[in-house]
Amino acid sequence: MKRFPLGLMLLGSLAFAKDAPAPPAADKLPEMAASLIARIAPKTLPAPDGKQVAVGAIVDDARMTTCLKTIDAGGGWPASWLIVSDMTVPYDLILRVALAPDGGIADPSTMFLTARREWDDDAFDAAFLAATGKKPPREKSRNVVQQSFSKRSTTSYVYTLPPAGKGAKGLLGMLPDGSYLRESAAIDLGTPERHTVAVVLLRPRFVPADCSTPEGQKTGHRDEGGITVVLSGEKDLLDTLDIAEAVKKATGVSMLPKLACAPEDTAPGAIDALVESKFAGREQVKLLDFSGKVAEAPLDGLPVTVGIKKQDGKFKLFVK
Repeated sequence: MKRFPLGLMLLGSLAFAKDAPAPPAADKLPEMAASLIARIAPKTLPAPDGKQVAVGAIVDDARMTTCLKTIDAGGGWPASWLIVSDMTVPYDLILRVALAPDGGIADPSTMFLTARREWDDDAFDAAFLAATGKKPPREKSRNVVQQSFSKRSTTSYVYTLPPAGKGAKGLLGMLPDGSYLRESAAIDLGTPERHTVAVVLLRPRFVPADCSTPEGQKTGHRDEGGITVVLSGEKDLLDTLDIAEAVKKATGVSMLPKLACAPEDTAPGAIDALVESKFAGREQVKLLDFSGKVAEAPLDGLPVTVGIKKQDGKFKLFVK
């Protein structure tokens, strides 16, 4: 973290100006960071090399929380210029972070990418002029905070979920709010009643892989969140089983493989377009396969098997 000396002696008078919002409570910073990221992450900015870069590729919820904590620790409210340096790329993100009248974070009035340099006030002025065509606004006290990160940021996408529970149709009508029906398969349990096994994600997010790396190509894109397997009859749920901990124990994270990497996934904006199209034209990893007439199936791509057994005259789910 780097603080610039200009105006530090005047921070107090700005922070406690009569019409300025009060500094936020420390426990509110993660919530404020998430709100800000939800608004700016999808936006794209031109990088010095001419590529369009999503803001979410540079800073995510966790990183913005760190930035807000740094601003808070340095007395940078009600407003600071934030420079985010992701050391895996040769450019920095600059944005205005200011409190709104309601105490939240306002939409940034200025946000741009610029070539990395040794930052001082002259360098900031030059970068601002080059990006906006204007000189920086005059301020009694300019607060500038630089926050560096050495590892690549991971952007995730929160799913827009269909209604579940009362009023929803089919299997979703049997599931709680926040459920995402990832996959379902019919299974023959030797009874007249039809049965369905489904993998359900709870409040999931799509986490794309960095397909430019061997590790990313190996793991592929994935879904993360709560993972439940459900067994249903024609009208009711017969059993549910939370397998998130079993998956996490086997893989290190509560995740399910979603899509294999494709060559085009490394192009700027490709993942945003893929999510926007709801993965149209791409074959998802198939998790359940009961075609062998056996009431258990390994989840494809994971060292985890789910199945059904009969216990005390009832069908019960199991995981191993």
